[in-house]
Amino acid sequence: MFGDLIDHLDFSAQGAAGTVHMGGELVAAKDEEVEVTIRFRSPETNNYEYPFDSGNPTYTKPTVNHVDLIVGDVTGKAQAGTPAYDADTNPSTKVLARFTKDDWTVDEAGYNVITYRVTATHSQYLRLRGTNLGIDVANETADGEPLPDEKIDFADNANRFNAINARNYNDLWFYSNPVFVTVAD
Repeated sequence: MFGDLIDHLDFSAQGAAGTVHMGGELVAAKDEEVEVTIRFRSPETNNYEYPFDSGNPTYTKPTVNHVDLIVGDVTGKAQAGTPAYDADTNPSTKVLARFTKDDWTVDEAGYNVITYRVTATHSQYLRLRGTNLGIDVANETADGEPLPDEKIDFADNANRFNAINARNYNDLWFYSNPVFVTVAD
């Protein structure tokens, strides 16, 4: 079964032109204040059970340690044959804000709620990333960034797959689709 770090996510941005949700585009005036709202909920129960009673640890319900609000510039379509066209990443992408449980409230429906304001200075996208891991967890994260998983190489397939599943369950992440904020000319 999946780790189920969260079972619900709402992510929106609101400005003078209205409110848009993940995948939407908010048109804003230059230097307009945009309010970002993040609502997420963790499931009530632990959906992971280790398949064998072999002295392995008991897993508890995962909880979100932190949520990152990530921003990157939107500059238009890159032309074929240019370095920008062949780039695998957007060099302007960065973590704009990091939120922990001290930064969110719980609403009457049991959702964790974060509100944050950004100033629309130029066209950008906003997206989310959240995890149950801390900022600096040995072999897992460095400065909040995920590290590659170490290879698990057991000869016995059942034990190998169980070890992979246990590792994955303890290293949970969620990602959102972006909200685009387009600054009008």
